[in-house]
Amino acid sequence: MNPMSIKDSIRKYDEIFEGEPWFGNSILKSLEHIPALFWDKKPKKVSHSISELVYHLIDWRGFVIEKLKENRAFDIELNSEKDWRKNVSIQNEKEKKKTLEELVETQNIICELLLTKPDSWLNELVAGRKYRNGYMINGVIQHDIYHLGQINMVYSQLK
Repeated sequence: MNPMSIKDSIRKYDEIFEGEPWFGNSILKSLEHIPALFWDKKPKKVSHSISELVYHLIDWRGFVIEKLKENRAFDIELNSEKDWRKNVSIQNEKEKKKTLEELVETQNIICELLLTKPDSWLNELVAGRKYRNGYMINGVIQHDIYHLGQINMVYSQLK
């Protein structure tokens, strides 16, 4: 694995979130472009709405924030309500804006907390886990990209 620095991690986070990633639109640009009226709809044979996918991103970014704060006890069990919230709804542009602000806040907190860490932190174990911080940081970036693809696919099927 290539050695990664904290600054590299932040640059990757920012590029995917609001920059110009090589694969297309960033998370924020994609979500801002999708009208709120599509956020709660699901095409046939699709498991999650855009609203559910966005809250899933927010919650897993919350996991990273807790681990950056060295919270050993915090956990998200896969396929639980902490992983996939039930009954989420974003029905208008005001609610969409509020949700996007919440997502932006996770971005800001992750980057601020990363700035407090030395590069060596990336090679340390995640609080309460058996994998390293660098693996978690890369993982959440991959997780964001994966679900961004789903979000854009859902929107393309609905519009």
